Amino acid sequence: MNEQQHSKPESTPEEEMKASYKRAIERAISHLPVKNGVVNIDSIWIETCIPYEILNELLREEGLELPDNVDRINLKSNVRTKDKIQANRRRRKRKPKAKSKQ
Repeated sequence: MNEQQHSKPESTPEEEMKASYKRAIERAISHLPVKNGVVNIDSIWIETCIPYEILNELLREEGLELPDNVDRINLKSNVRTKDKIQANRRRRKRKPKAKSKQ
């Protein structure tokens, strides 16, 4: 028999990274505060330091094992918003007018 028939297909580095992120998320969720069976994405984000976009993508995928006391994960962030950051509203100090020589 050929060795290639019995060997597993090798996973890509991206798949390995996602798998390690998934394990980190599952471990972190068990240590986070749960309110009425809900864990916030912000709490997971702060605990794991996983980039927000990757975290959001992984939480939307199926197959994440949640502890018994967690029913769902709230994916609406209270920290990150897509609104534009408001410009600083402080007024600039005006330069004093130069005294005219007479």
